[in-house]
This record gives sequence, structure tokens and C-alpha cells, in this order.
Amino acid sequence: MTAMDLAEIEARIIAQIGEKGPQLGKELSFAMPDVPVLALWQACFRSKAFLVSHFASYYLRYDITRDDQVRLSPSILRDFLSFTLFGLAGQQDLMIERQGSLSNTHREISREKIALAQSAMKAVLLKLGRDIRGQICAFIAGDLAYYLAHNEPREHAASGEMVRGSDVDIIIILGDSLPQELKDTIDAEMIRMKSVYLRHPDYRQEIDFICKYQSVMERQFGYADIHDKIASKIAYESMFLGGSLTLYMEVREAMTRLGVDKLIEADFDHALKDRKNAMRKLLNAEPSGVIDDEMRSLFYFSQERVEFS
Repeated sequence: MTAMDLAEIEARIIAQIGEKGPQLGKELSFAMPDVPVLALWQACFRSKAFLVSHFASYYLRYDITRDDQVRLSPSILRDFLSFTLFGLAGQQDLMIERQGSLSNTHREISREKIALAQSAMKAVLLKLGRDIRGQICAFIAGDLAYYLAHNEPREHAASGEMVRGSDVDIIIILGDSLPQELKDTIDAEMIRMKSVYLRHPDYRQEIDFICKYQSVMERQFGYADIHDKIASKIAYESMFLGGSLTLYMEVREAMTRLGVDKLIEADFDHALKDRKNAMRKLLNAEPSGVIDDEMRSLFYFSQERVEFS
């Protein structure tokens, strides 16, 4: 694909936006299925003809497809498709209106999923005594913690069931004095609810969870291996969900006391530099989509699953 081809793609994008108004990357891709997505991305970002508005929040991911290296999520591709709006000169008001509407949609979807998580945790906690509830906390992570959730249908990897968009990641922390039998009971109840929310036609939501003791969580703040790093990052980005706020604050304070928050922030800075370098290289890559594995892993959706541990 030549520079002239990119100019032709740019002209088609201008025509599409001129007719339809400001467009997301995925709307442009849907309108031009014959155009490789990398070429479409390049045409959008090489051009000076477009107003560009990003409305994602970026957070850290550990990518097992790149030897556990750090990267930012959303990926460059997902950021382009779902969280970047393109307009033309004179469409500033339309851009502001559309971005506000899109941001609100993601926020409302996130709130609905958070409410589902609260309902699930409430059902679990109400089966426990008040004294026990005071020694348990739950928090939420992932897309929901950044209000970036979506409802686009996708296939659940383990079962093949179709689910509605972003999964719901719940982490449950137990005080160390609570018995193993109680942890087993909570695990069993969460597995039961996970099945209900996955298969019930009114929900079709994927709930992922991990239940661990406070001492295990704080030991993982040692940041020694990929499992510790993932667990620490999840706690760092977390949003309180239910149970004991005091216990949750103890976990948050342990992050500061042990210095893991600074390590995560340093990894974020490193991932941000990688992202900027990757975007510069991608802008100059062959538009045919032939790029090396390193660039591919930064541009396309990552295939890794973050497993709770």
C-alpha cells in the first residue's frame, strides 16, 4: 500500500465524517472493511485534517505474550476503535456532544456492572455473621475501576457461552484469624453465583473472583514475580466494593508502607514510554500491516488472560 493509497483512505474518512459526523475508529473500520486496520489508523493519525479526541483512561497490564513485560491498556488498537473520536474542522460542538455521550455510556455500563458485583457480594456477606463481615472486604478492578466497561458480546473462553462485554473482577480479602472452612464456603458460594450470572439470560455476565487472606495479599506486595505484580496492580487500581472499609484501608496503607505503589507507578512510566515509541514506529510502518511481533503485541488486542492469584 503506497502513500497515495493512504491519501485515498484519508479522503474516504473525510467523506464518511462529513456525511455522518464525528466517528469512532470502529465506526470508520466498519464503514471501510476493505481497509487494513493499521492503514486506517495511520491515515487517521498522519493526517492534519482531523480533530482528534481521546477519552480512555490508561492502566497497567503485564503481558505474558511479551515475557511478562509491561504495557498499557487499552491497547493502541482498542484505544483507536473504542475510545478515539475523529471529526473535521467546524465540528467542534458535535465532537464535544458526541464524546460526552460516549463517555457517559461507558460510565453507565460500568455502574450497572458494579451494581451487579455489589449485589453478588451482598448476597454472600448477608449469609455470614456480623462479626465475620467485619473481617472481610471486597474490591473491584479492571475496566470497571476506570469506568471503561463495555457490553459488546464476546465468547467466554472456558465455556463458549456468549457474555455481555467486560468481565466483573472481584477480589475478596479475609482477615487472617478467619478459618479455612469459611474461605471454602465463600469460594463455593462465589462459584455458584458465577455460574448463575454467566448462564442466566437476564445477565450473561462473567464474574471472575479470588478469595485470599490479608497476609497473602501483603506478601504479594513484595512484587517478586509476575503473579505478585498482577495481584499488586489489581489492588493498586481497586475500588472498594463491600465489607469492612477498615480492612480495605489497611490493605491500601500496606501498599504505601511496603513501597509497591511506587514500583507500579515506575512500571506505568516505562509502559508509557514504550507506548509512545511504538506509536512512532507504527506511524512509519508499512501500511500493509506487516509489522514485527513486538509492534504487533502493542498494537493489537493482547491475547493474555490476567489470572488472579
